[in-house]
Amino acid sequence: MLESIKFFIFILLLLLTIMLNQNVTSKKSGELDLNQFWTIENSNRTLKLQNQSIPSGVYTALEQDQIIESILEFKNDITTKWIGLENWTYTTMLECDTRILNYSEVILTFHGVDTFARIYIGNKLLGETNNMFVRYRFDIRHMLQVECRANLQLRVEIRSSVSEAASLAAKYDKLKIVPECPPAVYHGECHVNLIRKMQASYAWDWGLAAPSMGIWKSVKLEFYDSVKIRDLTFALSDEETGWEVVVGVYLETGTKEAQLKGTLTFKFMGIQIETNEEILTVKGTSNSTGEFFINHTLHIPKESVELWWPNGYGAQKLYSLYVRWEDDKINSVHENYHDSRISEKSVRVGFRTVKLCQEPFTDGRMFYFTVNDVPIFMKGSNWIPSSILPEKSADKKYVKYLLTAARDANMNMLRVWGGGVYESNEFYRLADELGILIWQDLMFACSMYPADEDFLETVKLEVQQNVRRIQHHPSIAIWATNNENEVAIRQNWYSTNSLEKDYVAEYKKLYEETIRPTIAEIDSWREILTSSPSNGDQPRDDDYIAKNPQDPRFGDVHYYNYEMDGWNPIIYSGGRFISEYGFQSFPAFTSWPVRDLGLNNLTDLINHRQHSPLGSVPIIRMIDANLPTPSRNSTSYWQNMIYLSQVSQAMIVKTETEVYRSKRVEKGTMGALYWQLNDVWTAPSWSSIEYGGKFKILHHWIKDVFANVHVIAYFNSQNSLDIYAIRDTLGSDEEYTIEVCIHSWKSFLPVDKISFTKIVPQNTVVKFDSYDIYKYLEQKSFSREDHMLFVNLYQNNKKISDNFVFLNKIKKSNLPKPTATVSIAASSCNKSNNAVLYSLEISTTRPALFVYLELAPEVVSLKKCQFSKNGFLQFTPIQMLYLQCIDIDCKSKLQNNDITLQTINSLMN
Repeated sequence: MLESIKFFIFILLLLLTIMLNQNVTSKKSGELDLNQFWTIENSNRTLKLQNQSIPSGVYTALEQDQIIESILEFKNDITTKWIGLENWTYTTMLECDTRILNYSEVILTFHGVDTFARIYIGNKLLGETNNMFVRYRFDIRHMLQVECRANLQLRVEIRSSVSEAASLAAKYDKLKIVPECPPAVYHGECHVNLIRKMQASYAWDWGLAAPSMGIWKSVKLEFYDSVKIRDLTFALSDEETGWEVVVGVYLETGTKEAQLKGTLTFKFMGIQIETNEEILTVKGTSNSTGEFFINHTLHIPKESVELWWPNGYGAQKLYSLYVRWEDDKINSVHENYHDSRISEKSVRVGFRTVKLCQEPFTDGRMFYFTVNDVPIFMKGSNWIPSSILPEKSADKKYVKYLLTAARDANMNMLRVWGGGVYESNEFYRLADELGILIWQDLMFACSMYPADEDFLETVKLEVQQNVRRIQHHPSIAIWATNNENEVAIRQNWYSTNSLEKDYVAEYKKLYEETIRPTIAEIDSWREILTSSPSNGDQPRDDDYIAKNPQDPRFGDVHYYNYEMDGWNPIIYSGGRFISEYGFQSFPAFTSWPVRDLGLNNLTDLINHRQHSPLGSVPIIRMIDANLPTPSRNSTSYWQNMIYLSQVSQAMIVKTETEVYRSKRVEKGTMGALYWQLNDVWTAPSWSSIEYGGKFKILHHWIKDVFANVHVIAYFNSQNSLDIYAIRDTLGSDEEYTIEVCIHSWKSFLPVDKISFTKIVPQNTVVKFDSYDIYKYLEQKSFSREDHMLFVNLYQNNKKISDNFVFLNKIKKSNLPKPTATVSIAASSCNKSNNAVLYSLEISTTRPALFVYLELAPEVVSLKKCQFSKNGFLQFTPIQMLYLQCIDIDCKSKLQNNDITLQTINSLMN
């Protein structure tokens, strides 16, 4: 009996505990990811892919299910064209959780649909999408209440963007939206400029056509009882009394107009703000889409924070800004659940000022950035999407790899080019942490665009959402509304001259009357350029379009020259800011998928992927002009040609960049962003990093070219040697000595030296001399063919930088043929991360030019390999460097003959 009573009491206590816990449990605002268990099916139901996850794209899904090979392999950009012409449907089961129905707002949110879709729950149409850059929200609470059952089907019917674009083209029969199609060599699709989709999806001169479709960003079910904080913006003013911070808060009351009343609390983690500014009372009515915006000003003592600096100038100090909403109904005695009326959001911000300065200069206007009132020469590159498939473009590891490679190469700015995507939150977070300023284009490039009411409406929403999302990042330096569209009109790229006034009117309506004021309304903190290139603030007196958007006296310019010898520094006259320039090369021989199938097959594939309308002619021309030319009949033709193309690209971009850096004082040049950092497939392009992450020779060199302290020397138009010391650092004046060493091709030691010493102030360029080195060589009986120059920069007898100058074209020089070998001196493998490090010893019997190492393709067990340097000049008998790879389980046994070595010397006749 006693045991029965004890058991009965235990059951009562257990039930009481459960009841008490139910009473204290509070519902919270939140969201559910709907990113799993999707099915993808084509329109005729011949293909059905199950258990798919979001973010997703049709190409990616088909490859993962092994229905197609990768679109990046062989000529699969052609063989997979059928995918972009079909319609595809995504479905998943939406579980009807009755607990969610207790919330006032239940919002189904698609953060990115690519591109044209109808969205259904069951047979009920929620709405349509037509812009891959826009977030779409649907109130589904009532629908769930009415139709709540075990499972409801959520269906996204995506239509072919290729077909949709073709249909839209008929709408613009009076004023064609040009170009209607890309050049035939692109193997691309037509009319991409009629739709709001990644413009490069339909092919570019560096990329393949991949007209993707899918749900390329997350899908979430959001639920709350009051409001949701969607975005926070941040603007900073440097006042005498301290920092004035204006925080913009974007609230959502579902998808419809509603009254709201409550308080916002503002906190900076680690920073004390005035007590009377921490809390703001809010009362008002949201607009017809449920949005409500409010600004709040905070004041921060300057001594309370550390400044954020770009890479090379200081630390990247970031602070968390926390904003909390509490509905007034929380205080009601009738309110049981408090947390459902609370919304919180935190973003990281930096305290810094960025200004674009355009004061008058000797023959025009300056165009340069100051950060925290320090003029900074912007060094960097142009960023294209990290993948041609949008759903892969936010790959955190790969984006981090590329941005870190930019930071490590001494870059302080990247230009996010206008034919790609507004990048992921992770991209901008990393840019903040790495100190890389972002020149942010809006996603319009190399085209005319529509300006009808429907197009402008979706564009305005696109700009609002994306600027609000990323505006708070300290890395964002400037906005530009498009890439090259102003210069395209002025230079008649697409035969618009006959209707120029009509195209200018459309251009003005889109950029000046729609996009620019939309950005300005959200972000009063930054400059907005109407285009790139542009004349900046230079007044336009000719109906809005500048007479010459490429005028080097104003704004920024894009400069490409394929007619003249890119190795020759005198062809680069400079400008105020060069936001694009560069030269093509081929990816490494071991990167090509058909290298073992014979010369003809590789030639065919390279030609197929060479999308430049000029073909590979400029590459070959520059090699012929400066380097030994490999025989086309040789079995090693492509191995040699690829190597030479990378040497030539590195020399051209190095030469051009160093001219621009040296012209800071003389020409007012304050920026050099070469085209382009990364690639989307293995193909001839202007990139310094191949698709997948392998450095070309250019990227190995660019770290020194962009070094904060650097020595530069090159021949001017009078054949004198101009010698400069570059100092992009702050502090007191420093004494530098530049030593010009004359080297024989046959000896490791210099045969003569010339020295110059000067004081170099902070953050500037000092010209040391224009020296008649050829006269000096003649006096010493040193021939150009047998010698070259090394230029070394010393401070306190310590070498801090070096460079080289050729006295003659390489092909005309008397290079010896040394015996050069590579051997593995030591190796170690970390089993915790599978990183293996090989120390390599490069030995040569004579000076060797552009020593280039490659890992043999047969070594398949090693992944993601990178040499510490490559394409270098070796003027010592022994050079040490390392090779770093991923070696799963640390089992690889690399041998000396697994590493090949090339030099220019070995190719000389």
